[in-house]
Amino acid sequence: MADRIHSKRFMAVWIGTVLLLLVYAMLISYMHTALVLRKRFSRNTKLNFMIYIVFSSCVILALHGVVLEVLLPDKPGLILLSRWYLTTDFWFFFPIVAAYILCVHRFPKWGLLDWLPFGQMTIHLPAPKPQPDRHPALLLLEGRPETCENQDTREHVADQLAKSPRQTSWDNVQTTTMDLSSLTKAESQATLLNLWQRDRDRLALMVYLLRKWEDEETIGGKTIKCLNAVIIYKEQRTADVYLHDGKFCRIDITTKVLRENPWLVKIRAKVYVNMLFFRVPVNRPTMLELTAEIKQKLHRLLPEEKLKILVTPSRELRNNINNFWGIIDTLDENKLEEEFNLA
Repeated sequence: MADRIHSKRFMAVWIGTVLLLLVYAMLISYMHTALVLRKRFSRNTKLNFMIYIVFSSCVILALHGVVLEVLLPDKPGLILLSRWYLTTDFWFFFPIVAAYILCVHRFPKWGLLDWLPFGQMTIHLPAPKPQPDRHPALLLLEGRPETCENQDTREHVADQLAKSPRQTSWDNVQTTTMDLSSLTKAESQATLLNLWQRDRDRLALMVYLLRKWEDEETIGGKTIKCLNAVIIYKEQRTADVYLHDGKFCRIDITTKVLRENPWLVKIRAKVYVNMLFFRVPVNRPTMLELTAEIKQKLHRLLPEEKLKILVTPSRELRNNINNFWGIIDTLDENKLEEEFNLA
């Protein structure tokens, strides 16, 4: 080791090795997303894990072998399988890669590099000033600073809220002109809750709850809230859950518990959707559309075609959506804070 450190080529070799390992890390993250999260070959959890381990190891070893052959052309035979390499440098390379492969599977959020295709990259530009015809809940999503303790402005907003009809609902094309940026967080939260309780405005309720629990780690503990679940795919003993922040987890839950929560509507044989995040187009009353912001966050796990298949109600269960509209006036928002145990 000492001889290598004092070698003139040490720094170049070290930098090259780090860059190469970063490339391997990106490939491992991609393969974990494709084989485990997206379940490319099977819905069996253990089988997906085995495929991921074998596939990742073989791809990395094959690529590493090619790199060695290119960098060391003078060495005879296949370098990766040579005795001198297997008894020396191999043990500084493969155990670390193997440990990282297991780490990515056990703790996905600890991955060094997250795979994100160029077509899905987001460029953050300065947010434009909100237009007056935007929904009040959408204005809050812009994240504008809460300033201006102006009593006249607050009274004007209160008057608008008192006069605004049910058209403030997310399902209606028209919206009410209302700017809540001058209110404190507590006041704006009260306004959003009022919109839900009076007009059954689900968009206002969505923003209210997401702001209420924004500082809580979605899957940091042993449970998740019903609020966090967007789409639930029920398996025999567990269920796969796609979360509102673009993450994925698995919960231990029974069909009975899912059916008892009125916010979770069964639309396919194994699929339940959280109606807090969905709307129904006026011209297609049997179809569901996911809110644009949540859809963008889930795009890595659920591409357009896969999402469309999941949220298209089957003919036998379309009536469940109509039943939901029939009970919306009696829905309890506290049911969205019900907790499910992680598997």
